Amino acid sequence: MCKEATINPSIKNAPPTRQQKIDLLNARVQTITKKAIQEAKESGEPLALEFVHAQKQMTTLTAGFPVYQLRSALVVYIYAFFSTCLIIRGALMIHPLTTAMCVLTMIVGYDFYSGILHVVFDHPSNISIPILGQPCLEFQWHHAIPFDIVQKDFVDVCGDLNVAVMILTPIYCAMLDLNNGVAMVIGGLKLWMAYFGQFSHKSAHVTYGSTWAKWLQNHGLMISTKEHKAHHKPPHDVDFCLIGVCNPIIDALRTLTNNNRIWVSLFCIWSVFDLVGYVKVVDALAQFLQIS
Repeated sequence: MCKEATINPSIKNAPPTRQQKIDLLNARVQTITKKAIQEAKESGEPLALEFVHAQKQMTTLTAGFPVYQLRSALVVYIYAFFSTCLIIRGALMIHPLTTAMCVLTMIVGYDFYSGILHVVFDHPSNISIPILGQPCLEFQWHHAIPFDIVQKDFVDVCGDLNVAVMILTPIYCAMLDLNNGVAMVIGGLKLWMAYFGQFSHKSAHVTYGSTWAKWLQNHGLMISTKEHKAHHKPPHDVDFCLIGVCNPIIDALRTLTNNNRIWVSLFCIWSVFDLVGYVKVVDALAQFLQIS
């Protein structure tokens, strides 16, 4: 367990460091967990899995404490730089209308993917899945500490994706033709849409956000604060998508089945093969419209 997080009073008016913000969140985890343990003893009810794993030490494969971690900002910047280069290079190879189709495809595609991911990461039993369990644990603690995404620096919010990007990048490189301009733009946009989704999620927890963030929310390009609040009301079974466009699709799929194994399988398949499908769709549309 971590020591109680404090801000150094000797540095007058100094803002907390990134590490201090993370430490404060983990201290909050400990406080809430102690209370949950006491309530479980008094009620005789079993302790929820997020509290069980908050008492275990995190390992490479298993979820545990610390729930919140300081991420490498340098890795975030490196990912962002190379993704931007990929988008620019690909866009120079294809028609502007084709680039616009790539952007539109990725907005809808990312939103659908974010909904699948959210359904999977919110399922309590998935905390026990190796490697996947830690992000599931943090996702579920987000229900207990909704302000966590606001308290953390945005680079750490984006940094939560570092491991996933490291795993998926070589898979995408092997599956996509990186001499294809559409594949380059789609591949680069995958990361930028993920960062945009993180921004959308964080903005949904800010009452007084930036003017342009509110504009994006008001025009349906980011999930609104009101809509996202609905997800944070137990049992947390609505509004899973981080932009919101695909919520009706996710809701329809959940009426067909809530089987966790099916959703985990869908998540794994979509994580690997989504970009291949998007590239084929955009290439087919560009060919149909006779643009390159």
